[in-house]
Amino acid sequence: MIWLLLLVLFFIMQSAVLLCCLAAGNDAASQAISDIEQIEYLQGWMEKHSA
Repeated sequence: MIWLLLLVLFFIMQSAVLLCCLAAGNDAASQAISDIEQIEYLQGWMEKHSA
């Protein structure tokens, strides 16, 4: 009986994680922001390591 409860709890928690990931956004605006942040990071890394 306890295993069934743990199994249900596990799937509830997995569903919450999935919903949080979906709610984080995968739209064009958030992707553009992510791309800009990655470019800025890489530019900083290149400047720091090319000296």
